[in-house]
Amino acid sequence: MSLLLRRLAAVVPASLHRSLCTAASPSLSHPPWTMLYNRPALNESGAPPPPPGARASLDLFEASLVSQLSVPAHLIDPDGDATGFLGGTVRAASSDGLLLLDFADARQFPPVIGSLRHSWLHEFDAAGGPVEPDASRFVCNPLSGQLFRLPAPGMAVAKMGTPFGLLTESSDGSHGPPDRYVVAQLSRGGCGELGSRRVVRRFLSETGAWDEQELVGPSTVPAGRVMCIDLKHEVVAFGGRLWWADVRWGVCSVDPFSDQPEHRFVELPQGSVLPDLAGMAGTSTLGRYRRVGVSEGKLRYIEVSNTRNPFVVSSFSLDEEGRCWTLDYKIKATSILPEGFERLEHNIPCIAAIDPFNANFVYLNYGPRIVLVLDMAKGENLGGFFLPERIGCQTLCPSGFLVPCMLPTWLESSHIPCAGALSSKKTSCKRNTLAGMLVRVDRDQKK
Repeated sequence: MSLLLRRLAAVVPASLHRSLCTAASPSLSHPPWTMLYNRPALNESGAPPPPPGARASLDLFEASLVSQLSVPAHLIDPDGDATGFLGGTVRAASSDGLLLLDFADARQFPPVIGSLRHSWLHEFDAAGGPVEPDASRFVCNPLSGQLFRLPAPGMAVAKMGTPFGLLTESSDGSHGPPDRYVVAQLSRGGCGELGSRRVVRRFLSETGAWDEQELVGPSTVPAGRVMCIDLKHEVVAFGGRLWWADVRWGVCSVDPFSDQPEHRFVELPQGSVLPDLAGMAGTSTLGRYRRVGVSEGKLRYIEVSNTRNPFVVSSFSLDEEGRCWTLDYKIKATSILPEGFERLEHNIPCIAAIDPFNANFVYLNYGPRIVLVLDMAKGENLGGFFLPERIGCQTLCPSGFLVPCMLPTWLESSHIPCAGALSSKKTSCKRNTLAGMLVRVDRDQKK
């Protein structure tokens, strides 16, 4: 492990060292968290078939905190009909390390404006909006390699909405393996006597089925403007809710476990709210410099001014009532590079990830392959590392190309919760075996 990574591992609070893996434990081979590349790797066409029982695997690259998930292609496309056209994405990560993946045929992706899709969260008016493509969705345990294929939603009408998020819950409130999870999005429901409905469209692990729950109460999103959710910004799980971000305006959240879900809207900090500039040049790249995430048990919003050196980094935290932002840091920083790194005179660093354990740290993508670690409390650069070549050149610095993923010690031995299982802590659910779930899904689709 490099000196920089040892230094970063040392800042994990002592109270978490027992529940999370640490660099000091020789028997553990992974850090307490990782920056997961949001494009899973599939085995190439024509490659030898993987052995029976093959599972997903997490490739942790040495000398960096970056990793990539690898998935055997036959688990995603058993018939090979879409070989060479499948595109995979890590959509979200739960607070305990489970991942939400989707794989879709790239030939049927809908058009988007830049990286944005209009969502119309306060009225869900889909007129003129794109319809989501058919996708195979999975919940994944990145350390055990277990995958659970979600059934197709099977709703009667074509809908569009926000990206899907993943939220877990433990019945005893512990920090151990979860007892259940929900995959959910905000969307429009079917049309009835009262017209279209604003709904939470969700898959519950305890029922093993999809349903829709209508949002209750008046909309908290101010009228006269619509939210534009950045498709490349992961849906954040925090405080028993899922959070979607419009990086120009605010964040919206909902408790997807509730049968009477209420949605809440919080504007970005004063001075960060921008005019409604949908379709204007530059709005599609804004997500590179603005990020919502979780660190030290608080929801954080971090932005980097898109100006030349010295650039300004600002960090805010949301209060416990979920109403107001507090400015924690605002510093001027220069791109002071470690020895051996090439200086890029006209490069503006963008946000790679927010450190979940230390709110002082933010990871910045500098140029096509460099990640810098900035200590905002001290206003200094702690160093940097190169992105693995396998991830490719990130010259355009796409927003959300790295997703923070927790790796607690118990994750590798735990099981993804499923219908009929009382607890993932005590039950090894046979329904979750890869062969069983694929056969079951295929059988259900033929009915």
